[in-house]
Amino acid sequence: MTDSAMAAILARTYLHAVTAYRPTAEGGEERLCQAAPCALSRSAHTSAPTPPDSARALPEASYRLSLYTRPELAFRLGDRVEVTGEDGRVWHGRTSDSFRYPSHCVTVVEVSEVGRDSRETGEGSV
Repeated sequence: MTDSAMAAILARTYLHAVTAYRPTAEGGEERLCQAAPCALSRSAHTSAPTPPDSARALPEASYRLSLYTRPELAFRLGDRVEVTGEDGRVWHGRTSDSFRYPSHCVTVVEVSEVGRDSRETGEGSV
């Protein structure tokens, strides 16, 4: 399969949106992307527990998912991400291992919190 064919197939699975931030030397963050199309799944690269059914805080690094993005959207260790699903669920975490291919990039995200999109609930952020 060609890289462009693989990229087209993956693009049809991008049902989530990722907003990502990178820490700066000054102690702040710079936004890398906002609501970029992506896919989220249980990680094939780690031994991940089954995701919880309810939105609740999770111990750091106990819950890992794979984030699939376009190849130009690669992350570094420690970037902060917020991934929003079609159902309004939001996964908050930090990036870990990242694997770049010609057709896509796969990044392991260590999830620290799962909540709801505050725009849907009318509440503050999670």
